[in-house]
Amino acid sequence: MQPNPPSELTRSILEKASNMENVTRDGVFACMREVMAGTIYRFPNAQELWLEYRSATEKNLLQVSPELEKALRVKDVRTDSGVAPITVLTKPWACPGRCVYCPTEVRMPKSYISSEPAAARALSLKFDPYQQVAQRVKALERNGHEAKKIELIIKGGTWSNYPWNYRRWFIKRCFDAANELPLLTQEGSDEADPTEPSSPPLTPPSPEGEGLAEALKKNESAAYRIIGLTIETRPDWVNAEEIKRLREIGCTRVELGVQTLRDEILQLTKRGHTVADVERATVLLKTAGFKVDYHFLPGQPGMTPKKDLEDFETLFGDARFRPDMIKIYPCVVLPNSELKEWADRGEFTPLDGRELIDLLVEMKSRVPRYCRISRLIRDFPSKDISFGNKVTNLREYLTQEMERRGLSCRCLRCREVGHTKIDTNVATKFFIEEYESAGGRELFLTIEDEARKAVFAFLRLRLPQLSSRPSRARGETFQSEDPSTLLEMTSIYNSFPVLRDAAIVRELHTYGTALDLKQTRSDAAQHKGYGRRLMEEAEKIAAQEGYEKMAVISGIGVRAYYEMLGYEEQDTYMVKKI
Repeated sequence: MQPNPPSELTRSILEKASNMENVTRDGVFACMREVMAGTIYRFPNAQELWLEYRSATEKNLLQVSPELEKALRVKDVRTDSGVAPITVLTKPWACPGRCVYCPTEVRMPKSYISSEPAAARALSLKFDPYQQVAQRVKALERNGHEAKKIELIIKGGTWSNYPWNYRRWFIKRCFDAANELPLLTQEGSDEADPTEPSSPPLTPPSPEGEGLAEALKKNESAAYRIIGLTIETRPDWVNAEEIKRLREIGCTRVELGVQTLRDEILQLTKRGHTVADVERATVLLKTAGFKVDYHFLPGQPGMTPKKDLEDFETLFGDARFRPDMIKIYPCVVLPNSELKEWADRGEFTPLDGRELIDLLVEMKSRVPRYCRISRLIRDFPSKDISFGNKVTNLREYLTQEMERRGLSCRCLRCREVGHTKIDTNVATKFFIEEYESAGGRELFLTIEDEARKAVFAFLRLRLPQLSSRPSRARGETFQSEDPSTLLEMTSIYNSFPVLRDAAIVRELHTYGTALDLKQTRSDAAQHKGYGRRLMEEAEKIAAQEGYEKMAVISGIGVRAYYEMLGYEEQDTYMVKKI
């Protein structure tokens, strides 16, 4: 067995690579082969190269090189959106739905299988939230990613159906991990790795989420901050009381399992909710300023490509809906699902092949600029799919297919500057798009290159109807005919009085490879003042429209940023008179 390479030899590889005219990952490995030729040592792996780079630059033994950093970074796309997404799963728990397409693996939360990457990590850690956060952050950093701005994504089926005490405890433990990460990532420690499943967390678990408020407050100034928190739930579980609880835990985005906009299909697949529930949930969530993400399931029983495309057009053409983000999950047949029995009997055949590709190309070409297609497939390993699409790089394949047809996708994901080849120092321009959604006017403010190929930053501004005058919304003004929806909206305003007659910033985001909270870099899109510029423009627009205050549904870890802009916390929101 070959011995480990000494630090000096690894540093020689980095020095040689950094002097290349065009630093690439292939070039780094070419330098490695050249330096290591004739030695008795094994080749250093990517993590070892990155750790040596960090150590050498900190000791001024090697010059900082953004190009070399990008070449060394493993799976660079993970933090190209400007944040470090950390996905954690809740423990297995009964689900209120009986959906025919969901797998029912007893040791997993409903709709998840143990071979999915995030699910496998959670299972190995016995669904411990503290361990899941800590281990994932450390893994990202070992692979060269900056993970101090955490976007926490909680999966596990219907979050709202879990006991409230468990939910509060789960969130607290996630924040405990983030707050204590500096201790967990100290180099040179002789202690056992606290992120290993056998190691106890540094802070003993508290009963029933005791100390949650303190944990959230501590994270406002922590080294590792949770700048956004997402949960997933069913539309029929969204009400004013649930929204109040979501704000208590610092939630800023909600993923809704919409699946289809046809009641007869929802009934056929035993989904257990209606289209009216989707409409009501969207209104209530946007009233409270949440970002809304839909899950959409083309190719399910009872549907055809034509019907799926009609539903997709309704999602963005009807002012009752218009989500901020969407996950398009083509329906597949999994073991341990009722749909597998249907497929075995010949009663259902999932959409696949050219028919599926044609449908997805049509869908992607019709997504408006304000929406982000977050995912195009679930992370099910192809070996675990009984019938249906098994192409794991479907997004890449669709991009190539659209280019061949002379089409392009305008969604945010495809236009993020970190996912394009646009020079980050190119001239930028300010754009505004206005549309109506769920009872309010939405203004989508962006900073893009002049050709609108790359988005550097954006802001979602919601202008609800002012109580002092009739709505100024034009065209498809939404007026709910459901008394229960109006009652729930009133309850939201009673719980959060600061939202009355306030313009709401529902999201502010700067794209580009994630940087440290205090880090700046000439070749990066982050930390160039784009966020401040968008906020100033949003405040100016809101003031001109007659609003006297602005409320921001801020992530816990970003509150300090808004304080610098003159905002203060009220009713869990960051608020400023304008």
